[in-house]
Amino acid sequence: MELEKQLKALSDRNRIMILRILHQHKEYGARLANTLDLTTATISHHLEILKQAGLIVEEKVGNIKYFELDHSRFDKLLQELSTFVQMEQL
Repeated sequence: MELEKQLKALSDRNRIMILRILHQHKEYGARLANTLDLTTATISHHLEILKQAGLIVEEKVGNIKYFELDHSRFDKLLQELSTFVQMEQL
């Protein structure tokens, strides 16, 4: 079920763009919204989906919530996909 949730989270272009940014560094919602030219409400929606899928983690510093890629879980997802593709090629 976790894999399905993660793949569904990756099915949106904006969420992929968010992950690309968070792969480089942690960021907060308003800056992501500005960078991607989206509303903060839209960014919050996408961040919640990514968080529920276990692909990002949240860290609150003062009043600001920072988000970053959960590298170990993302790497695990990539490994599972690689294994699946290799099995399909047999």
